Parts: sequence; structure tokens; C-alpha cells
Amino acid sequence: MSWFNKIRQKQSDLPAVEVNPDAPSLTLDTNPDRLSSKAPGLYLYPRTTLPAMARFEDIPVVPVSQTENMVLLGGPVWPNWRSHGPLRHNRSGTPVDRHPPAYPDQQQPFDTPATWGGHAVSHFGHFIAEHSTRILQASAEHGDKTMLFTLEPNSSANQLPKFFWQILSWFQVDAKRLQFVHKPLKVRELWAAPMAEQWAHVPTSDSYLDLLAANTESQGLTRRPNSVVYVARDRMEATAEGHNAGETYLTQVLQSLGVTVIRPEAMPLREQLEYYHGAETLIFAEGSAMHGRQLLGRRDQTIVVLNRRPNMRIGLSALHPRVSSLAYAETTIGTASVLWPGGKPWIVRAISLYDVDVLLGTFDALGIPLSKAWDTKAYLAARDHAIRHWIQLRFDPRQPIDHAASVVQVRKDFAALGLDHLIDHLPKA
Repeated sequence: MSWFNKIRQKQSDLPAVEVNPDAPSLTLDTNPDRLSSKAPGLYLYPRTTLPAMARFEDIPVVPVSQTENMVLLGGPVWPNWRSHGPLRHNRSGTPVDRHPPAYPDQQQPFDTPATWGGHAVSHFGHFIAEHSTRILQASAEHGDKTMLFTLEPNSSANQLPKFFWQILSWFQVDAKRLQFVHKPLKVRELWAAPMAEQWAHVPTSDSYLDLLAANTESQGLTRRPNSVVYVARDRMEATAEGHNAGETYLTQVLQSLGVTVIRPEAMPLREQLEYYHGAETLIFAEGSAMHGRQLLGRRDQTIVVLNRRPNMRIGLSALHPRVSSLAYAETTIGTASVLWPGGKPWIVRAISLYDVDVLLGTFDALGIPLSKAWDTKAYLAARDHAIRHWIQLRFDPRQPIDHAASVVQVRKDFAALGLDHLIDHLPKA
């Protein structure tokens, strides 16, 4: 008998079902609040209730000393680091942060009852999707308490972007109640909620969506009625941040067809939300602006994401439960990217090339006759202009890239994308 058959024989010897008729009957307790207190290493994802906020006494809260990929080393030093995993910084359902030093000899007493707000980071998308998701519950349940935040290393509260304060206001947090952690603290009483949403794969609970809906109603948010709203990234061309070459032409044509085009980076947060709240169909150029939709709850609405990076599904688990229909369009055939000194592509600064057939087909399928209004010559002129501008800015000698390796890589990228006529615009290797 082969080794494989021996294993199968052992498996077949095991009974399919084992029940002990003499065992006592079980009395189960599946209340999520009691479960989490009884088994602190248990990760709960309740659909219909918000996990209870945890209370800690005399807990160290320390400033951020390091940051990598928006994961920061600092904040509360949970008393049992491993078993308090659900309170830590999680992605895709598991903790990704590291145990910060507690600095026991440097801790200053902080006797004011407080809540843990999170890390104040300067990236709009990551702040909303990861670092803001405890705030609303803390505000709703303990709005009278001080809210603690940490800052990124070598930064101050005065340097925080406007969106940080606008999001705090949206969640009805009084800015006067904020306290930024500049030195190690020993907090007498700290309340903390688990992250209500995470970066990827963890579905948003009904209870958090209900809380967002209640907040929206309380704020009296106006709907700006629009059949179709396109959320553009075309202004990123000026700074050579990640964008699709020729999007300036796309937005021009969409406006001529009656589509409302907005640029969230140029408007206050509340105005963005009014457009998101009022649109029947919301089309995003893939980017951080998508996460602004996470500040609202459910809506009978269609969202379409035009990927600028092939095969990405940014925000899928967060957007899906909020809307009646969600789609991702593979409107990009490829990207060109410079390289960091370590050899990794600077993908958030890459320039993307439209798959025009998919782009036109997507809008036509939505009932927007883009193909009939499309002028290939005008599009190609806009595309090539954007690429030449991207070359000029990305290969500036002051850019922190491996210039020689980047020239080689972008030459390959251009050749693969059929942009041979633009290769001579690159610096000499």
C-alpha cells in the first residue's frame, strides 16, 4: 500500500460524527461584548452590534517614534499586547503594528479621562480607511472626554492638513477636546474602540453603517442631486502624481455630455460629501478620494471605479455594503514608474495608460455615449502632453530616485506600452 493510501486509510478509520450522549448540555453565551471580555485573544466581527469600548487604567500612551507604510510605532501600550490584538492596528483582520516602548521612567501622569482617537497621519485615504475608524464610536459614547492622538515623527498639530480637522468636525468631535501625545503619558482612564473598518478584506458591520447614517442625519447633510458624478484626478497631472495620461481630455468630454465633474482636493470635505450623498451614479478615478465615501453610510447608488493600476480593488470591502451596485473597470493597460534607490517602483507616482476600448465601453454601458464624442487625435495629444510633463517632473535631479535605473525601467515600460515615440524625451541613461 502506498503512503498516500495509508493516510487515506487512517482518515477513513475516523468516525464522521462523534457525539457523547452522556455529556451535559451546553449553555452558550454568544454575546459579543461578553465574549471579548472572556477571551481577549478572540477576534470578533459582529454584523449587528458595535463591539464594546474597552476601559483601561494607568495605561502608557507614547508618541510615535517610527512609521512605515502608514503603520506607526506608538500610541497605547496595551497591557497584554498579543491578546489585545483586536484593539491594535489591523489590516485584513490581523494586527500589523509592533509593540512600542513604554518609557516607564519618562511617563508623565495624565489624569483626565480620555478616549483613544488614533494616529493623525497626513494621507487622506489612509487616515479615513485606517486611522479614523475609532473616532465616531468614541465621539458618540464618550464625547465629553478628551480624545488622544499621536502625530507622525517630526511633525506638529499646526502642520496637519485641513482634512484632519474637517473629518473631526464631521464626526462631531470638539477640537478643544483634542490632546496630541508629545511625551510618554500614563493615562489614568482610557477608553478605546476596535477599528470599525480596516484596509481590505474585512466587511463593514451593519452597526457601524447605522452609526454613520445617524451622524449624517444629525449633521443635516444636503444632497446635491446629480444623475452622474465623476470624481477626477486630472489635476494630479500638474504635480506628476499617480494619474492616467490624458484624463484632462476625458473630463472635458464628460462635461460636454452633462456629467458633473468634481475635484475633491479643491473643495471642503462637506461639499464633497454633498456630491457623494446626492449622486445616483458615482464614478471614481481610482485614488484616495474614494475613501471619502466611507464617511457616509448606505445609499441606493451605483459606484464604478476606473482602475489606474491594473487588477486593484481598492475599497472593495468598505464600499460594497454601502451601495446597491459596485463595479471596477480595468481601464488601464499598464503603467510606467520610476524606481526608489532600493529598486522598488514608486507606484503611487506612476503614470497610467488608458485601455481606451474598455474606457469607452464602460461609459457606453452606463448610458453615457462617450464613444460618440471621443476624438482620438485630441486624446492622443493630451496623453502625450501629460507623459512629457511627467518625465520632466519625475526625472528632476532633486527627486529621491535611482535615476539611472529609472531611465532603464521607464524605457522598458514605454516600449511595452507602445510609447516608443516618447523614449527620446527621457534622460540619457
